[in-house]
Amino acid sequence: MPARSGKVPRGVKAIRRRLATGEVRAYWYHRATGTRLVHAPTTAEGLLEIAALDQRAKALQTAQGLVGHTLADLWRAYAKSPPWRALRPRTRSDYQSVRDWLGDAADRASVRAITRAQIQRLQDRAADERGRRFGNYVVQVLRLLLEWARGRGWIEVNPAMGMKLIRRPSDARQVNRAWSEDEVRAFLSTASPQVALPFALAVFAGMRQGDALTVTWAAYDGRSLTWRAAKNGEACAAPVTGVFREILEAAKARRGGAVQIAVTGAGTPWTASGYRASFRRVVQALMAEGRLSEGCTFHGARHTIGAMARQAQESEWRVAAAIGDRSTKMAEIYGRSADRKTAQAEVLGDLQGRFVNTAWKTAWKTRQED
Repeated sequence: MPARSGKVPRGVKAIRRRLATGEVRAYWYHRATGTRLVHAPTTAEGLLEIAALDQRAKALQTAQGLVGHTLADLWRAYAKSPPWRALRPRTRSDYQSVRDWLGDAADRASVRAITRAQIQRLQDRAADERGRRFGNYVVQVLRLLLEWARGRGWIEVNPAMGMKLIRRPSDARQVNRAWSEDEVRAFLSTASPQVALPFALAVFAGMRQGDALTVTWAAYDGRSLTWRAAKNGEACAAPVTGVFREILEAAKARRGGAVQIAVTGAGTPWTASGYRASFRRVVQALMAEGRLSEGCTFHGARHTIGAMARQAQESEWRVAAAIGDRSTKMAEIYGRSADRKTAQAEVLGDLQGRFVNTAWKTAWKTRQED
C-alpha cells in the first residue's frame, strides 16, 4: 500500500467552494478523467484512488487512439463549417469558452468513444467550477457539436441528446428581474447620458444590449425606431414619444459625427465589455444608496416591458412582439405583420406614457458629459 504523503501528487487539482456556513471547503478532481476524488489526495486511500484513475485514463487513451477523430478534431472541423460562420460573434465567443475550458482533454477524447457518463461528469465538474449555468452550457454545446458530427457520419448516436440540465434551486435569487418604475427613474437620473442612453433603448424600445450599442441614427426618423434584432433577425420597431423622444433628441444634438446612437464620452462606439463595466458601476452605487434592489441587470430592462404590459392586461404574444421575441408557438400570429407592428406601437407607446413628467428628464438634458 502506498505510504501517506504530505505532498499533493501530480494530476489532481482542488476546487474551493464557500459553504452556507462560511466554511471554505476544497474538492479534489483527477485531471485526466474529471472524476471527483472520494479521499484526500495526501492520504493512503487517496493515493490508491489516484493510481486507479491514472490506469483508467491510460487505458481509455489507448482505446481512443484506435478509433479515430478526437473531440478537438471535431471542434476544428465544426469551426470551418457554414453553421459556425452563421453564428453571431457573441455566440461564437460563448462556444469558444467551452472549448477553452475543455483544454487538453479534448485532444485525448475520441468522438466515437465519448459516453453519456463522461458528459455527465463534465457537466458536474463545470458546475462545481463555474456554476450551474455553465455546467448546463457545456452539455448544450457538446450536444450541438455531437449532433453536427452525427449528421456527417462521425458517430451514429449522440450521447448528449436528451441529457437533463441542472435545475435552478428553488431558493436561488432571481436574475434579470423586471425593474420597478422608481428604479428606472433612479438609474436614468444618476447615470451619465452615455451610460443611460443604451438603457433607455432597452426600457423604451425593448432592445437587447447588442442592438442598443450598435443601432445607428439611420434607424431613427424622429417618430420611431426601426431595426433588425441581431439575435434572431426579427424586424423590430418602436414608437418614439414623450420622454423617450426627448432623450433621443438630446443625444442627437450631441452626436457630432457619430454613426451609432449610443457612444462613449469620447464619441466612439461602446465595446460590450466597456459598457457592461460602466453600467455595473452605476448599479452598484445605487444599490449602496438603497435606490436599487438586488437583481437589476441590463437584460432585466426587457423584462420591465413585459411586467408593465402584463399589468395592463396585455397578451403574451403582444408582449413578445413588442420586444422582438420569436416563438414557434406564435409563428402563425407573428406571420401577420400588421398585427405585430400594431402590438409594437401600442405596447411600447403605453409604457413610454408611464414616464411622462418625471424628474429625470431635466437631469438628462443638463447633465455634463464625462
